[in-house]
Amino acid sequence: MEIIVNKYKKVSDFCYELFRIAELKLYYHKFSNKMYSNFQKLFLLVYKQFRKFTYEELSTDLESNSELKAYLGFRNIPHYTTLVKFAKGLPLQLIERLILAFKRFVGEVKKVAIDATGITLDNASLHYCKRIGLSTKKRPFMKASFIVDIEKYVILLPKLRKKSRHDTIDAKPLITKFAKHYSPEIFFGDRGYDDEKIFKLVFENLGAYPLILQRRIDIDNHRRKGYYRKRFFKEFDYCQYTERSKIETVNSMIKRRFGSTTKTRIDKTQKVEILLRIVAFNIDRLLRTGTQVILIFIKIIRVSQ
Repeated sequence: MEIIVNKYKKVSDFCYELFRIAELKLYYHKFSNKMYSNFQKLFLLVYKQFRKFTYEELSTDLESNSELKAYLGFRNIPHYTTLVKFAKGLPLQLIERLILAFKRFVGEVKKVAIDATGITLDNASLHYCKRIGLSTKKRPFMKASFIVDIEKYVILLPKLRKKSRHDTIDAKPLITKFAKHYSPEIFFGDRGYDDEKIFKLVFENLGAYPLILQRRIDIDNHRRKGYYRKRFFKEFDYCQYTERSKIETVNSMIKRRFGSTTKTRIDKTQKVEILLRIVAFNIDRLLRTGTQVILIFIKIIRVSQ
């Protein structure tokens, strides 16, 4: 059997298995024209993130890439407006299922961390903003909160918010949802997550040790508020806490690899683009860290079908 060599063929095979695990429907409706399957269109959106293309650039690239086009089973390349329409109607819950499907490849996690970063919502240069009178100090952004496996550098669960809010507001529902799928041993967080309710959620719901740096470490423990804050302040391991910085590395990696700005202007498609960027980032990480055996197995499944 010929082993897949082309990188994006590997990405295609990985997506095929990921979509199968997430139980993605082949078509949304029984009366669909069935020209292009959901798998094909969703893969093109992921491929778009890998190549940092606009929709028009994506269509142009595929027209000249006959080998990939044949591998994906395309007779004709979909018009870029077809992909725009598909992205607008794509449920965010479906993409979240895709991200949760990475659990099959990641396996059990031991050390996770939570942090937030901003994704800029425009591509305007600093000079252009000054010329047209836009603010250059605070640009419009999407706040993305991530829970990350800091051993494999994979994003396990995200939460997006358009407006500025305190980190703890997004962290509480994120941890609650995360507890339904994973059971880590240690949960890292910086001072922004120093909240009694978060300590309680991590310890009771998640069943992990909350290694969260607290504010005012110079005061005596008896002056602190909250049972769990007092308890874990006594047991805080500063040496192990330094591992939390690995999530900052993940924030830097995803921005350097896939860009720190979005190319769309509608709120819904901006969220779709960022979530699919996370899917592309995780696939890229797992391919780089050695999943050749998995890819050969997926290849066998595709051929047998």
